Amino acid sequence: MMRLSCLSLSYQKQFKAGKMDIFSFIRQCRALNLDGFDPHYRDLGGASNDMLKRVRRAAIDNGLSISSICVTTEFGRNAAAIPAEIEKARIAMEAGMVLGSPVCRVFVGSAPSPDKREEAFQRGVEALRKCAEAGAGLGMLVALQNHSGLTSTGDDMLRFRKEVNHPNFSLLLDTGHFTGRDGPNGPKIAGHTYENYYRSIEQVAPLTQFVRAKLYQLDGRGREQFIDYNRVFNILRGAHYNGFVSLVYEGQEDELTAIPRGARFLRQFVSAC
Repeated sequence: MMRLSCLSLSYQKQFKAGKMDIFSFIRQCRALNLDGFDPHYRDLGGASNDMLKRVRRAAIDNGLSISSICVTTEFGRNAAAIPAEIEKARIAMEAGMVLGSPVCRVFVGSAPSPDKREEAFQRGVEALRKCAEAGAGLGMLVALQNHSGLTSTGDDMLRFRKEVNHPNFSLLLDTGHFTGRDGPNGPKIAGHTYENYYRSIEQVAPLTQFVRAKLYQLDGRGREQFIDYNRVFNILRGAHYNGFVSLVYEGQEDELTAIPRGARFLRQFVSAC
């Protein structure tokens, strides 16, 4: 059974303007009839133990699951920064354990230059393995999300999975950040088309425990203009995916008007599975 949640970064303009905090975000997810919410560590208001307990209670009071904990990490660009980035991930995992999150999302980042790509890949492998080891000690699954850079294709993701080679390491499927898709954001490689894009989704779908559904430009009915979600959900059903699909809005329209339409749009696919 698929379930629908929302990433707190979808409302980043509201958070930055001081118009939303983690508690009003939770209430908003409940108002959208979601099954869970997907907090980024930076939106947890300092993530003190008292705050985390209050967030967990708010989740219970609103009947919502905490679908993941997210942290933004960069392992590819600067070797000297990696220990601090791993520590950042470990702290987020500890917060996720208090909240009851099943998985911690991490990024691997980008190479500092094209000629340094292999060197950056190897740094990323070692750092991700250390994150997976730290997560294993806590009881928290670590999942790498494709997000351009070193994870621009399905082949990139499969290579990380093979080389990290740790039972506590997994892949997280982001529907927006593979090459070949038109529209804003995401990586671009000359000659790559939508067939490359959907092929990457097909490669990662059987291996993921979590899906992020990106929304960039919605029509009046909430349909995404740059991604064929009929095809995406057919791939997920074919892979027998059973987990959360988290709405991530990265468009220019006001979040408070666009996200409700996007939630209704994605709900029809999730409910049909």
